Amino acid sequence: MKILLTAVLAALVAVSARAEDKAKPAPAPAKSSWSQFLKNVRNSLSRSAVGGERNATRGSQVAAVRGKKQKNMADPTEPTLKGDRRSAKDKMDAQYDAELDASVELLEKGEVEKGIKGLEAFKAAHPKHRAEDVDKLIEGAKAAQSDKGAAAPAAKE
Repeated sequence: MKILLTAVLAALVAVSARAEDKAKPAPAPAKSSWSQFLKNVRNSLSRSAVGGERNATRGSQVAAVRGKKQKNMADPTEPTLKGDRRSAKDKMDAQYDAELDASVELLEKGEVEKGIKGLEAFKAAHPKHRAEDVDKLIEGAKAAQSDKGAAAPAAKE
């Protein structure tokens, strides 16, 4: 009797396990590598102008300034008080990144032609700034555009 009862319980557990497997929804399809690349580029472009400085100087203390009031206070968004060459370069890089981000945003929205034109104009204006990323973006956008162009006539037929 115990063996029969054990066999019935084992069969019920096996049937319920199969029902649970069927009830689970199928996993969502993975995003394409192109959209993931665009997302990664957008994340790398959106950074704080002072983020690198804050990390580099973490833990250092600055003494309070007493006495006369300072006449020429520095911009609080500037990475350093004196506004040296490095902070000027950081500001220029932030401006270039903002220009590039506009073109990448167009690509994400699906306006591929405008995005490619913007990327090519950016490459002509700033050939050394993020040159490798810009080249990859242009190649990927052209490939995505040709894939859409090939898919569109097939869909019409």
